[in-house]
This record gives sequence, C-alpha cells and structure tokens, in this order.
Amino acid sequence: MRRSPALPALVAAVAALALAGCTGGGSSASSDDETGPLTAFFEKVGGSFDDEDFEKQQRDVEELVATCMAEQGFEYTPAEPMSGGIASSDDMPDWESKEYAEQYGYGATTSDELWGSGDEWVDPNAEYVESMSESEQSAYYEALWGSGPEIDPDADPEAELEYEYNWEESGCQGAAQHEVYEQDQIWDDPALKDLFEEMNTEYENLADDPALREAQQKWATCIAEAGYDYANPEEAQQSIYDELNGLYEAMAPADPEDVDPDASFEPDPAAKAELKEKELALATADYACKESSGYQKAQKAAQLALEKRIWDKYGEQLEAAAAKSTPAE
Repeated sequence: MRRSPALPALVAAVAALALAGCTGGGSSASSDDETGPLTAFFEKVGGSFDDEDFEKQQRDVEELVATCMAEQGFEYTPAEPMSGGIASSDDMPDWESKEYAEQYGYGATTSDELWGSGDEWVDPNAEYVESMSESEQSAYYEALWGSGPEIDPDADPEAELEYEYNWEESGCQGAAQHEVYEQDQIWDDPALKDLFEEMNTEYENLADDPALREAQQKWATCIAEAGYDYANPEEAQQSIYDELNGLYEAMAPADPEDVDPDASFEPDPAAKAELKEKELALATADYACKESSGYQKAQKAAQLALEKRIWDKYGEQLEAAAAKSTPAE
C-alpha cells in the first residue's frame, strides 16, 4: 500500500488541484489557464500527479523491496503497479463539466462506475510463500513488513491507538516506501516548519478573497433557490460523503468482536441508490450555481494570486531547500 508523507495543507491543496485537472478526458479549461508557481514547483520536486509517475514510484518501491528481501535471504517478485487512473479516462467528461456532474456527481456513490472494478490483484509471491513452513512464513512477513510494536491491550487499552508508524520498524516495505516517497522531501525539513505554517495560514484565508467571497455568496443564494441549504460548494459535497459513510457505519456491528470475516458490509442497495439520486441532483445544481455565480473562475483566480504572492515571498527559500535535498549527480 502506498504511503505518502503528511503534506502541509497548502501542498496538499496544490496537489489536489493538479490531480483534479487530470481526472477527465476532455477539458473545459480555457486556453489562458495559467499554472501557478507553487504548483510548478511541487511537481518539479515531488513528481507530477499523473498515472505514469504514480506507477513509476510503485515500481521503484517494488524493486527496492526485492533487493532488500534478497539481502534477508528471501526471494521476492516485484508486484505490478496498481493504476491510479480513472476507468475509461479517454471517454470521461471533464471533471468540471455539467456532464460529469450529471453522470458521476461527486464520485461518492458512483466510485465503482468512476474508477472501475479493475482486474483482481494477484500476489506474485503467493505460491512461494505457501511453499514455506509456518515459521518460515513468519520470518518472511517480518522481513517484509517488520514485527510491529509489542502491544498488550489488556495492560494498556489505549496503547494501540497511540502507536505511531515508524518506517525503520516496518521491514523492507517501510524502508522502500520511505526512500521513494519520504526521504529528502522538503516538507520534512525542520528548518521550513515555520515557513509552511505561515503559508498554510495564508491558504486558510483564501476564502477572504473579495471576488471569491462575493461569488460564494451568489452560489449560496443560487443553491438555496434550488432547494438546498449549504454555505459553500465544499459543504455540499461533504454532505454526500458524510451520508455515504453513515450507510457503511450502519452495517458494521456495534462490537468489533462480532465481526464475521465472510460477511459483506456493503450498504443497503436501495439506500445507496436513493443517495446516488440525491448526489447527482445536488452535484448538477451545484455545477449550475458555480456557472451562474462565477465561483469556479473566482476560485482559480484567487488560487493563482495566492500562489504568486507566496512564491514572491518564499520562492527563493523553497528553491534553496529543494537544491539542498537533491542528491548531486
């Protein structure tokens, strides 16, 4: 499973915007769309956010795991990467389009349609592991994943909740994932901690942009006229995910010890279908209100202005940190 470093809020937001722009086949973006300097910088130091880069990172991890396992005395066949892309992306409407909203809403109840079921993952090492004795399997998995912390829940019920992941205790997978995803990343640089906190504060105040605030108020009025009560588009979208989570939670047993490993915890099909109908209607109304209020355009303009403002203030420091963390050729 891919582990990524915990990104600062602003970095995560920039990544989310870049990822969102890659989800559709077509594009409704205007020809004068401009890439912000922060987006360009984080793509340069962290890789682009497309499927090709995502799959390359997975391959790099698997190759490192194979080398590490060989050093531990085990064979390991690198697994094929799992695609991070949306199913049938060539035919997928742009994520900001009316067609996308009408067909997929916010991608909550429609996730299976959006991402596709995909081919079932096959562990290329399964046959090799099955040929081992029980003690050999234990040693194999400890080398692969690490032994983990020794927790006695009877002695300290909160101990498991307090456990913090440590790549150094997580076997070959932990070491490989750290090297590919985490090592030398500038957001782990203690010297940049205060800088990122200040940058995040500026991002959190993005909604204070006058043009964006005005567009948001127009959006709220529009969505109310459509029969909904939300303050902003993010709140509208989150409401659907909250309801979907509620459907899944309703299927889980109250006592974890009562879990049946063979039971399905899929939500009631009728309830999910009803929520899907609600999601598509809300997303379509949301899209129409964004169009009429100019919300999307105002948001992009505010984001670009923020990136330029931050880059003017911190760009040289970020470039210097990136140069320091990049190994010499």
